[in-house]
Amino acid sequence: MMFKKVTILAVVLCMVFAMAGCGSKPAENSTEAPKEDTSAQGEKPKLSGELTVWSWDVAAKALQEAAVNFNKIYPDVKITVEDLGTDQVYDKMTTGLVANVGLPDVVTIEGERVASFAGKFPEGFVDLTDAIKTDDFLPVKISECKSNGKLVAFPWDAGPATVYYRTDLFEKAGIKAEDIKTWDDFIAAGKVMNEKVGVKMVPLAASRNANLFGMILNQLGSYFFDAEGNTTLNTDAAIKAMSIIQKMYDEGITYDNTDWDGLVSATQSGKIATVPSAVWWAGTLMDEVPDLSGKWAVMRLPKVGNEGVQAAVYGGSNVMIPAATQNREAAVEFVKFAMTDMDTQITAFTKYGLFPSYIPTYDDPAFDQEVEYFGGQKIWKFFAEVAKEIPELYYTEDFPEVYSRVIDAQAKVTLKHAEVKATLDALQKDITNMLGK
Repeated sequence: MMFKKVTILAVVLCMVFAMAGCGSKPAENSTEAPKEDTSAQGEKPKLSGELTVWSWDVAAKALQEAAVNFNKIYPDVKITVEDLGTDQVYDKMTTGLVANVGLPDVVTIEGERVASFAGKFPEGFVDLTDAIKTDDFLPVKISECKSNGKLVAFPWDAGPATVYYRTDLFEKAGIKAEDIKTWDDFIAAGKVMNEKVGVKMVPLAASRNANLFGMILNQLGSYFFDAEGNTTLNTDAAIKAMSIIQKMYDEGITYDNTDWDGLVSATQSGKIATVPSAVWWAGTLMDEVPDLSGKWAVMRLPKVGNEGVQAAVYGGSNVMIPAATQNREAAVEFVKFAMTDMDTQITAFTKYGLFPSYIPTYDDPAFDQEVEYFGGQKIWKFFAEVAKEIPELYYTEDFPEVYSRVIDAQAKVTLKHAEVKATLDALQKDITNMLGK
């Protein structure tokens, strides 16, 4: 699925710009996290034993560094971080949860996958509700980590989305970014870009992914499901978001990039003037298109008329603790430390490109740096501001199947010019018949 592929590549490529810038056996059945230590003098609990962590790529590297820092406080806890890759992590997690053996003590899980695992295995993960200070994290990440009214994951890296644009092409077309306030403005500017410069405004793989539709829907405070898990794909918000996608296509401002490689290639060859994407796309640009340094900038997502916000999420991951862990107290303390220790989080950002969802980190000087590639724009501060405005959104265990059907609906309204409301009404009926809600 595209979300998965993009997130993997994002994490890999973020390492480039960040560095430049600066199993256990089953245990008790309870899924509650240990209560915080309240001993006299507030001393840290005495922890020991072993923890096994499953993750991938730079996320695994960041957790390894977190383990080193954690051991300065808790030297008697031996932490082994295994870099398995996402597919292997998910395959082994599914097998282990079914059998309730062979599971790690800590595992990295992508945002849209948390609800899937927690929904299919409701007793399979530690309840972290009492361990997380929700006000310290982005609301959208807290909503990602919820399942059945509980926090079953610790928020980690976020994917605040914006519009990357070619400043030189905008200048050539006579377009000013500050004049683009709505998606209608964006489409109008796209027509000018096409007519004056001969470049398409925006990539849209209409029959292959629905990422932009999801971002616009998120701007309106909606998504595929509501907080109770009900399907919400023929709401006013969904109709408005899909209508924008259809209008972009009908007005001829889109470029069919086909897939990830096609998107990178189109960016390299100057076939597109903008890319609505997340913070990690900055790393892709600097790594894959170094010759365009100084010719890119970021601006807010346009609004949907006068509605919604100019912020959305695209990608990111979280951390879960299987209930089968035999060292629950140490696992919770390690995850809490890794996700809230300032030095650890800033290292994960500046060295590995993992944009934190832990709000206190945004006051660090690392976020105030000018980025030469983007003409000196302070893009990290920009993304931090965007991140705090992202509306909550909710996934369910059925997200992968529903996402596939959303893509089919999007293909109908673009490639076949189907009427938006009728198409989404049919989609809603199809999914509610399948899921029962």
